[in-house]
Amino acid sequence: MTLHIPLTAESEARLREYAAAVGKDVTSLVAEAIEEKLSLLDGAREAQRRPRTTEEWLAEFDAWVDSHKPAGNVADDSREGIYEGRGE
Repeated sequence: MTLHIPLTAESEARLREYAAAVGKDVTSLVAEAIEEKLSLLDGAREAQRRPRTTEEWLAEFDAWVDSHKPAGNVADDSREGIYEGRGE
């Protein structure tokens, strides 16, 4: 399959520079990059299809919790605080 991908002159120069630095031709380098991306997508799809173990789910949940910073304030959730001012 032949693809024509328009690149800016800067992107093309960077691509050629990188390919030369790693000792590959541009075509091989781009083909490898596409294959890597597709294998990552395949892995992500596979992970979505199979049910997560409890440990995987907990690790993902903990990572999500850790990604949120604490609000920095404390809510008074005591019984007295909840019903304060209601005449009880």
